[in-house]
Order: sequence, then C-alpha cells, then structure tokens
Amino acid sequence: MSAPSQPAPPPSDAATSASDSTTPPAELSPRRDVPNYRQLDSEATTAGDVLIWVPRVILLPAYLVTEYALRAPVGGISTVAEKNNWAGSLYDFFAFGPNHRGGILPTFSFNTGFRPTIGAHFFWDDTFVARNTFTADAAWGGSDWVRVAVGDRYTFSGGDWIALQAQWQRRPDYVYFGIGPDTSDDFRSRYGTDQIEGRLTYMHRMGPLRLESHGRVYRTVFRDYNCCGDPTVAERVERGELAPPPGYGQNTTAAEVGLRAVLDTRPAGYTNRSGVRIGVEVAPAVDATQGFDRSWIHYGAHVEGSWDVTGKGRVLSLGVFTAFSDPMGDQPVPFNELVVVGGTEPFAGFMAGRLRDRSAAAAQLSWRWPVFDYLDGVVAVGFGNVFDKHLSNFRWDSLRGSFEVGLRTQPSFGRSSFQMVFGMGSEPFSKGFSINSFRFALGVTYGV
Repeated sequence: MSAPSQPAPPPSDAATSASDSTTPPAELSPRRDVPNYRQLDSEATTAGDVLIWVPRVILLPAYLVTEYALRAPVGGISTVAEKNNWAGSLYDFFAFGPNHRGGILPTFSFNTGFRPTIGAHFFWDDTFVARNTFTADAAWGGSDWVRVAVGDRYTFSGGDWIALQAQWQRRPDYVYFGIGPDTSDDFRSRYGTDQIEGRLTYMHRMGPLRLESHGRVYRTVFRDYNCCGDPTVAERVERGELAPPPGYGQNTTAAEVGLRAVLDTRPAGYTNRSGVRIGVEVAPAVDATQGFDRSWIHYGAHVEGSWDVTGKGRVLSLGVFTAFSDPMGDQPVPFNELVVVGGTEPFAGFMAGRLRDRSAAAAQLSWRWPVFDYLDGVVAVGFGNVFDKHLSNFRWDSLRGSFEVGLRTQPSFGRSSFQMVFGMGSEPFSKGFSINSFRFALGVTYGV
C-alpha cells in the first residue's frame, strides 16, 4: 500500500504569481477512494434486540393504533412546529417578566363521563427568595364546576422541597355506582360537593429513596346538584335502587397526616430506564366535628419492575398494587373516603370513581416507548378489582380487565403532565368478562 499523500502547503506569493501566469499549475494529488460502507461489519445483535419483538408481536394491534393513529399525526405536527419554532414563540407569548420568570399557561381536561374543563396556570419563579415558586390555578367546567387554588413551593439546595397549597372546588359530576366488586353500570348516579382544603407537604430525597410527608385539613359539604343526565344518589336511594351509602349527606371537617416512602432505582432520562419502584404509604384522618368515633386510615403498597429491553427507552413493566381503607373508630368509613379507583393506572379503562370498597388489588403489564421529547407511547393491560376489608372476599373470577393505549409524558418530566389515552374496562370474569366501559382522556395539568 502506498503511503498517504501529504496535504499541499499553503500557496506562497510566488506560487500565486505563477498561477496567474501562463505556466500550467502542478498536478493535484489523487483523491482517496470512497469506502464501500456496505461491506462494513454491522453492530452485533443483542438479546434485547431479539426479545423486543415479543411485546411487539403481543401488543401489535394496540401498537399499530398508537404508531399510525397517534404518533404519526403528532410527529408531523411536531416536525412543523420545530421548524417554525412554535414552542419558543408560544413560550414567549405566555411567559413574561425578567428572564421569563413568570407566565400564564392554558390548561384543559376532557374525560369521558365528566364535564370538560378549561383553565389557566399562573407561575412566578424566585417570587420571594431564590428557588421559590408561587402558583395560582383556576378552572371552569360549566354550571356548578369551579376550582381555584394557590400554592407556594421552596426548593432547598439539595433538591428537597416544602410546599403550601390552598384550594376550593365545587363539582356536580362525581359518580357513584355502589360499593363492591360487582356493581352494575345500570345504577350510575351523581353527587356534588363543595370542598375547601389546606395542605402542607415536605419531600426529602436520599439517593433513590424519596420520603414525602403531608398534613391537610379539608371541609367537604355535600350538595344536591344535578349533572350529566344521570339521577342523583339521593334520587336512587329514595326510589330504593341503591342502599344509602355510609356517610352520605354528613358533612365532614377532617384532619389528615400522611407519609409516603418510595424507593425508585430507575434512572431519570430517555434511555437505560430499567429498575425497580417500591412504595408504601399511610394516611390516618379524623373528623374533627365528631371525634375519634368517626376516623379512618388509608394505606397501601406497590411494587413495579421495569426492564429497558434495548437500553433506548423501550420499557416493559410489571407491577402489583394494593390499597386499603379501615375505620379506626366505631363508625364506618364514609363512602367518599373508601378506596376509590378508576381514571388512572392500573384502572385507566374505567371512569374515576367507578369502583369503590374497603380494599383493592391489581396487577398491570405495560409497554412504553419514546415518541418525542418527554413523550411516551403507552400500551397496558391490567387485572384487578375492589373488595371488602383486607381483600377478604377476593376471588380470581371477580377480577376485571383494564386496557389502555395512548400517549403520556415521561415520569421524569416534572410537575406538568400531558395525556391522550383510550381505555376499555370489562365486567368481572364471573359475568363473562365482556367490555362494558370505554374511556377517552385528553388534558394538560400542572402541579404546585
């Protein structure tokens, strides 16, 4: 092999003069041949590259819906938005103040079976001191649906934070189907409340361990609002279609303290998201107007393992979840303080409040993959239900199925969230396991 040619030195004044004369220039050195990239060795196939096809095949129908009905349109819009700097223009429009420390951002929520809402989220960073953020929220969902809230958060240098929040909310569209694992869709009822709440929260982080404690005082007043074309709970009870739920119509002024501990070994970011998440929580509360006779305690636990199959954000997760609500005094737990599930994983196929009882258990298998920055595609299937105290009437044929497909912000995105999810829920196995719940949720929310 011949030695590689050396680059020609910069032309001197003499060379420049020569080139301008009639003397022909010296012959240039030959160029290096273009490598044949097709003959280069490809990257070795890993076990993850092979195993990733297992969830792809199993979840192919849901994947196709997410890929072509959701990701492709959103991807096209995002590409145009990036080229035209829509994000920067929108942020400049909504943010203001020195270094854009403040802003007013729009919020909205559409959730099948509930009132759609629109609102605004105001924030101002470094409000009183450095690392302090003040927020204010307002939302409106039509007649008798109003929410206003203010909050203040201070973040310490080590990442710990403390937050104070106060809110008032009036809603006419809460749902009640009864208590127990076999409640029927035929008895969907509505009830409304006015609730005012004050909350103080402190979060301390020690590596992968996060400890969060809170104290809250809240006043719940039941209202006889009509909503959504459904009978109210009072009307169902009067007609003998439902038994009076425990505590219905008894206004409550409750004080609660809570503690949550979460060990999460999953790294934050787009890739290498394998790890384990283990959490436990407990929150006792007492009705200050009636004393210890009317008191209750909420507690639960979850364990979830995640495997980033390729190391590039394709995550297969399996989790088990439990929740309990027990009386501490002589009176039963009020129906609105029971374990209430639906609207979120692992019961995303059901309306929020569709199922309630003294306890709940569920397992969920999910598949997440990155679609865009901070946005994941999600496909999940879960099985579970609510049961009497301490899962005492648990039966395998009482389990219901929950299925979802859609887009969600990544867990590490922060205090704001976006979701666009299609969900389905089923009857228990004992009733044929037929699909009887369809749900669509679309919205943007922000935390304190």
